[in-house]
Amino acid sequence: MESGQAVLPHQTRGQDSTGSNTGTTGLTLLVIEDDPAGTFSMPEPLDAAGTRVRIRTARNLTEAERLLTDDVHCILLDLSLGPAALDHVLRIAPRHAVLALAGPDHGPEDAAEAVRTGAQDCLSRDELDGRLLSRAIRYAVERKRADIAQYKLAESRLHAQENARLERGLLPTPLLEGSDLRFAARYRPGRSRALLGGDFYDVVRTPDGTVHAMIGDVCGHGPDEAALGVQLRIAWPATRPR
Repeated sequence: MESGQAVLPHQTRGQDSTGSNTGTTGLTLLVIEDDPAGTFSMPEPLDAAGTRVRIRTARNLTEAERLLTDDVHCILLDLSLGPAALDHVLRIAPRHAVLALAGPDHGPEDAAEAVRTGAQDCLSRDELDGRLLSRAIRYAVERKRADIAQYKLAESRLHAQENARLERGLLPTPLLEGSDLRFAARYRPGRSRALLGGDFYDVVRTPDGTVHAMIGDVCGHGPDEAALGVQLRIAWPATRPR
C-alpha cells in the first residue's frame, strides 16, 4: 500500500486511466478516506488476473490531487469527508472511475445520491471485503470507459448532424427561371469521411438570357473554410458580367 507520497507511473500499455488496455501491471486504486485514528483496514483486492491491486491512500483532497497520476484507474472516496468532497473529486478526475464509500452514518439515500452525482457505485464500509472491492473496481473502471465511449459517440453524432445541417444550408438555389436548361449537381469528396468542406458552386441566369456557372474551392476543410466558401459565392454576383 502506498500512502502519503506520489509514485511515478509504471510502464503500461494503456494510454491513460480510461484506456482499453491496463497493460501488464494491473490496476491502481486511490483511496481518499477520513480516518484520523488510522483504524480503517483496507481489504486486499485482486484484479481479473488475480494480481494484487496497488493501493494509494490520501487523508485529504489536497493530498489526493498530488497522488492522482495517470496510472490511477479508480478512486475510492470516503463520504465522511463531506458532501462537497465527491463533487470536488469528480471535477479534478473527470476521466477516472469513482467509487463512494459509505460509513455507519450513511443510509441508502446517501448511496443513491452519490451515484446520482456521478459515482460509478457506492460501497458499504461494514460489508467491504477483498472480493467485493475487486469486483467493484473492475466494474467501475469498465463502466466509466463505456460512459466515456458513449459520450464521445454522441458528441461525434451531434457534430456530424451539425455539419450536415450546415452543408445543406450552404447549398445554392440555382436561378434559371425562363431558361430551358435544367440543373443537377453531384458532389463526391476526395477524401474518406469528409463531412464539411470549402467547395462551392452557383448557377444564375441573367436578364439577357445568358446562364453563368461558377465552381470554386477553398483550400482546407472545416466550418471556417465552409464559411469562406459561402462568402465568396455570395460575393460572386457582384463580379459576374451583366
